[in-house]
Amino acid sequence: MAEYEGLGDENLITLIAHGDKDALESFYERYSTQVFSLARFMLRNEAIAEEITQEVFLALWQKASTFNPKRGSPKGWLMSVTHHRVIDHVRAAKRARDSTDRMAKDLSSLQPVYQVHTEEEAYRSMDRQEVVKALETLPEAQKTVILMSYFEGYSQSEIAEILNQPLGTVKTRLRLGMQKLRAMFNRSATP
Repeated sequence: MAEYEGLGDENLITLIAHGDKDALESFYERYSTQVFSLARFMLRNEAIAEEITQEVFLALWQKASTFNPKRGSPKGWLMSVTHHRVIDHVRAAKRARDSTDRMAKDLSSLQPVYQVHTEEEAYRSMDRQEVVKALETLPEAQKTVILMSYFEGYSQSEIAEILNQPLGTVKTRLRLGMQKLRAMFNRSATP
């Protein structure tokens, strides 16, 4: 990697655009701290800032060929990508909160289509409350994809497109969120 240290940012971007992983690693070493710091400053959340940092460098790897030196420096471009990723995340989190609020309201207003005993209705009401409470404990990113998938009916591909996230990221968040919910409900079911 020592051979990349003397290269300018534009040269590294060109090498990255041609699939040079070592150039990406060198660029990452130069700017990952700044990308992370900007994301953490804007989000006030270290874990999400780390995720944004990974997404930014993945985007760099995939779209380095779109860099136009006439529009600014590679560092400026990278920080702009970071800023946009953070804004996308904030908007997605807001949509998720709004969706959660709607879902909670919808769940609380559900009425059975047949008459049930008061005791059975009490259990159903508790179940709805537990689901809403459990969803609130999940990280925003996981809660968003679960709500969109299970309560709004979007496919994983549609979610990825709407949130402007890689499909693999959506699948991972969905899987992790469901595992956490399953573990919560298994714990509460154990006497």
